[in-house]
Amino acid sequence: MCGFVIGSTMHKKDIASITLAAWMFTVSGLMHLLHASELKMFLGFALVGFFVIVYMIHPMYTKPRYIRDVYHVAMVATVVFGIVTYLRMLELLNW
Repeated sequence: MCGFVIGSTMHKKDIASITLAAWMFTVSGLMHLLHASELKMFLGFALVGFFVIVYMIHPMYTKPRYIRDVYHVAMVATVVFGIVTYLRMLELLNW
């Protein structure tokens, strides 16, 4: 059964994608309200939310097949987060 049925049990990865989308909508809404429309800041907050969600869905005793893909995405997100942080530090040092 692939479709979503109200009252059905959801898997961790389904809940994680919904939570990440809600987090990103919340961050974009708050940034809009605060008039802070900077893409680097949004990416930073979105990646922090992604890291928290990856930590929360990490299985303790089993290793499902999808977790390897999550690790790859987490590595790419770590690199992007590092680049954003590095560029922000360079921007602050050159003021």
